[in-house]
Amino acid sequence: MTQAELLRRIRFWLGLFVVGLVLSGLTAFPLRTELRGLVFLSNAGWVRPVALSTELLPWIERVRDGVEASYGGYPFLAYGTDWLAFAHQVIAVAFIGPWIDPVRNRW
Repeated sequence: MTQAELLRRIRFWLGLFVVGLVLSGLTAFPLRTELRGLVFLSNAGWVRPVALSTELLPWIERVRDGVEASYGGYPFLAYGTDWLAFAHQVIAVAFIGPWIDPVRNRW
């Protein structure tokens, strides 16, 4: 394997890791809204029989109910997911330096 191929592979995997961090961070911000939407979509059309037969829908509804109850009684718990999401974004930024130059990274 040549130096250029190795560098391309390293950048590919680092880029994939950064994209994963960014996406997982972005999806942690609107947790309550996402769960409401997921329940709505699971109840729609042809998805409902599949979601019911696999017990996925009751589990998603239970998770939604738990998030609703915890946010209703203890709204400060939402800060935990906000900080988790923010941390994902910060860690993703920390990998920009290694992605640009994995060998001579100054970060």
